[in-house]
Amino acid sequence: MRKIIIIFIELLVSLAVYSQQFPFMEGYSVNTFSLSPAYAGIHNSKTLFMDYRSDWSGISGGPITYQLSYNDKFKERVGLGGRFIYDKTDIFKQTLILGTYTYEVHIAKEHSVNFGLSVGFYKNSIDLAKYFNDPTYVLDNALIYGRNKSKLKFATDISALYRFNQVEAGILFSNLMFGTVRYHIADMSYKPLKNYLLHASYLFNLDNRWSAKPTIIFRGGQNIPVQMEIASDFTWNKRFWGTMLFRTGGIFGLGFGGEVYDGILINYSHDLNTNVMLNTFGSNQLSLGVKIFKFIKKQPA
Repeated sequence: MRKIIIIFIELLVSLAVYSQQFPFMEGYSVNTFSLSPAYAGIHNSKTLFMDYRSDWSGISGGPITYQLSYNDKFKERVGLGGRFIYDKTDIFKQTLILGTYTYEVHIAKEHSVNFGLSVGFYKNSIDLAKYFNDPTYVLDNALIYGRNKSKLKFATDISALYRFNQVEAGILFSNLMFGTVRYHIADMSYKPLKNYLLHASYLFNLDNRWSAKPTIIFRGGQNIPVQMEIASDFTWNKRFWGTMLFRTGGIFGLGFGGEVYDGILINYSHDLNTNVMLNTFGSNQLSLGVKIFKFIKKQPA
């Protein structure tokens, strides 16, 4: 077991230099799988989540992200999951498909570590024609290619999650890609950026109905400033919840949701950036979760 842990740590260090910054998603209070793939099969397993996120409100061409994810427990120590992500920002579009495998290792009584590995494919496109037809831009031969699609790239991420009673802490190097991304037509390419995510949380059971779960998150990477997030969600009767957060850069967020029907989860979150003009660079995210097997059982024969 010690050899497995050592090999995994070496992989984390060696693969980190190739990671790529990908769309940012919230809603991890209800879908922890969106925070780290190492959560596969732990919280809200057997649930299909559909997420829609809009960033930079008030800015034309701001990021819009769609995500479809599912995870489940397989046998005693194995978790499986999958994610489909489609993101559009102005002239850029990107698609990511990843399958996840996790394995749980018990290192001591009530102490465990879940190791996660995700593999899949990444592809993007750039619509250069949008600026070629804009008279405010200088003519560039590269712009005449119009929409240019990248070649399909192999992508993966690697993660680990430590759990002890009500404590959870994890590390993630997300969406790693190997080599330079190139395009079919234009002579363009780019190299992936390094990025990582660290998080820790603790669950307080306040009484028989109320609980609180504060979480701290650090995000960063190559040419990406380190960002700290402090959040807490409050849950009533394990069915309804509210979330508050602060993120460096003057960002405040609120969220709320619940299991509105047996097997149906809804969550909404809104972030406001106080360092810029009102109604600019805010974000909205709507998440719908369906506990597939629970929902099916509730339907009449």
